[in-house]
Amino acid sequence: MNTQNTKKSMYATNSWKNTFVLTILLGILFPAVGKADSVESANPLIDDNCISVTKRPLSHFLNTQGTLNNPPQFFPAVKDYVGWAGGDGVNFALVDYAGLANEYIKANSEHSIGTKVNGFVLECALPNGKAQITVQLLTEKALGFAQSIEDLANNDFNFLNTPAIFGAKAQDVVNGEKPATGLASLSTTFSIAAPGADLPDFIDVVFNPASYAPVKMNFKSITFGKCSNGRKARLNLHQVGSTNDQNALVFTKEKVDIVDEKGGNCRN
Repeated sequence: MNTQNTKKSMYATNSWKNTFVLTILLGILFPAVGKADSVESANPLIDDNCISVTKRPLSHFLNTQGTLNNPPQFFPAVKDYVGWAGGDGVNFALVDYAGLANEYIKANSEHSIGTKVNGFVLECALPNGKAQITVQLLTEKALGFAQSIEDLANNDFNFLNTPAIFGAKAQDVVNGEKPATGLASLSTTFSIAAPGADLPDFIDVVFNPASYAPVKMNFKSITFGKCSNGRKARLNLHQVGSTNDQNALVFTKEKVDIVDEKGGNCRN
């Protein structure tokens, strides 16, 4: 047997499988991937009343993420970003859609877990002088982890010092734990005061939606890793929300599910 040829064959097979899985997940998570020029006329998130639609640099959005709370409040010194709770009140999860956890890991361990954020920002000038912003992100190798809401409640919602039941927090990755990573997509629209105005931290959009109404958002992710008990598992998130007539953000989907290799949920 030619060991070298066998290794090459295995590598090619694994590479093909990874490419195939990535392609399938891209279609599921982020069907609107493409250049802004090709989607701005067809994107259902863009207001029909637009006077004009322009493409803004993605950095206009990414550079403001994690800036609302200084110092960070939830997992210091990792900058704050939106976390998600399941509608059943069982799990809380964070998935690094803006690359902030990876930024912390790089700064404190001198290596990256390979997180890459792509996407686009479109700005629609409206007749009332405001602008509608459409943001679509696709993040590869996004760090993801989950905590038990019951554990958090019993620990006075001390997020940093409550252990993860799935994956590893950025601080734990710096200390040598293996990260759980996967694909994440964020699709959202919100309004700003005028075309060209600064874009907000997405946390502010979620927690102060009346200032950015109308707001729509759709977040999906699939993260692969292990439970704290060592079982291989998958973290599935899907969150869908929009503002109502009172400009309150109402969620129609709040899925934060963990499925381990034995059909459990990292608890049994």
